[in-house]
Amino acid sequence: MAAGLGSERAGTGERRATAIANAALAIASCLSSTSTVHAAPDPPPSNVVLVAHRGAVGPGQPENTMAAFRLAIANGAEVIEIDLRGTKDGEIVVIHDPTVDRTTNGSGAVAHQTLAQLRLLDAGRGQRIPTYQEVLRLVSGTGIVLLLDIKKGGVLDREKVIRVTEDHDAVARVIVGLRSLEDLRTFRALNPGLRTIGFVDEIGDIAPFVQGGADIIRLWPEWIYASPGLVSKVHELGRQVWTTAGDAPRVELAKLVRLGVRGILVDQPEVMNELLAQLGKGRGSEDQAR
Repeated sequence: MAAGLGSERAGTGERRATAIANAALAIASCLSSTSTVHAAPDPPPSNVVLVAHRGAVGPGQPENTMAAFRLAIANGAEVIEIDLRGTKDGEIVVIHDPTVDRTTNGSGAVAHQTLAQLRLLDAGRGQRIPTYQEVLRLVSGTGIVLLLDIKKGGVLDREKVIRVTEDHDAVARVIVGLRSLEDLRTFRALNPGLRTIGFVDEIGDIAPFVQGGADIIRLWPEWIYASPGLVSKVHELGRQVWTTAGDAPRVELAKLVRLGVRGILVDQPEVMNELLAQLGKGRGSEDQAR
């Protein structure tokens, strides 16, 4: 049994190494074939953007709720990441999962329920599932940037996301997180002025997302640890690297900063805020989050 497990781990390691090598080749090819790159969204190494992942969650407040977003603002977040999904009646709500089972006292798919039905659910500590419009109103005038995580598939109306954003005069205050090249093309066509981040599924997707016009690339921490040079290669393409660290311990967050990551999505922004202060790092300015 032990030998079998060892062989399986070795095979996984070989596949990961092959994927990283192939990604490096794709990035190198992209470097040689891309005639123009975006104007250096690679700030000085001393600056890191603090992104509250679904607000301030964990021991803070229930994820993706107004209370979590208020706490994230109070704890020094510069960007708040929220998850957008569509309801049965075409409204835009903020919830991570395709169903309400994990995060509320209800059950069933978000896409199969109306906004009125979803509003009856308790999202934790008496909080309700918020709408995108409500979050836009909350952060209006605060300087906070919203990172919109657009989930694949579902009934989310992409055009309505842009229309609502424009109606709130918030195009300059959002970054759209996209998981497919199709969505990247769609959102860039709907409003070419939008900033975008590629939530790539695989290392090999980096080059296609860069060529498709993504302004920022999100890499998973394990990819960065396995190939620290990957961050520099993405920087050479004129793109920032952000990562989702979740509830990673302080030592891991510090390592990501040292490796050149420019934006870190964390569940507890106060921890990252204290770390940056201890490291003497400059906070990401409004221009960096743009």
